[in-house]
Amino acid sequence: MEPHVLPRTTMRASRVEGSDSPPFNDRRITRSPTVAIMASDPITQQGVVAYLRSRPQVEVLDCDHSAQADMVVILDTDVTSATLAGIRREAQKSANREMRIVLVANSITERQLTDMVGHRLVGFLPRRQTGMPQILAAVLDGWAGHALLPAALVRSLIEDLRVLQADEASPVGFTEREISIVRLLAEGWTTEEIADKLGYSERTIKNTLHSLNVRLGLRNRAHAVGYGAQLGIL
Repeated sequence: MEPHVLPRTTMRASRVEGSDSPPFNDRRITRSPTVAIMASDPITQQGVVAYLRSRPQVEVLDCDHSAQADMVVILDTDVTSATLAGIRREAQKSANREMRIVLVANSITERQLTDMVGHRLVGFLPRRQTGMPQILAAVLDGWAGHALLPAALVRSLIEDLRVLQADEASPVGFTEREISIVRLLAEGWTTEEIADKLGYSERTIKNTLHSLNVRLGLRNRAHAVGYGAQLGIL
């Protein structure tokens, strides 16, 4: 039985207007991608390396040369702070500006995924549902300029981007959206109720409040409500 793979959203790169360079995808059809394998378990690493080296579609590099790789596959059981640090480290040390990372692990939170997308992560595979062919496919997809990410995450990223683009701080330091949220908090609404009323995810409401508190140096939601009351915006 074929293992179940999470729904994915495919993002394709296009030619830059006015540029003579070939599109992102076209540059990749001239050669096979180089790939480095990093795993917390040496046996797992050896197995994946052996499989990929038997496949003509990719060229496997030793992990010591991961900075030159086109694709880096990181395998772990659980996503820990060490796993996330490893992704950041690979992104920072890479000498290849087009290097991309695929992560294989049991599970990952939405927040962790969102953070790691900013560090060249283009694919996440659930370990228990992933075999060697799926790892190879994810490497080739990443090299082709596609993203293998849960559809729910992609929708969340788009929503967050829309919120950031729409928000402009008012003279009192609150955006219109922040004012709406704080007013509802002052009326005793829960985060879930606010999200339903304003048409956003609960995660977006929480992130908006966190950004507000950090930007204005507020301690918590109660402090935000009190500060809003002092400014006369409630």
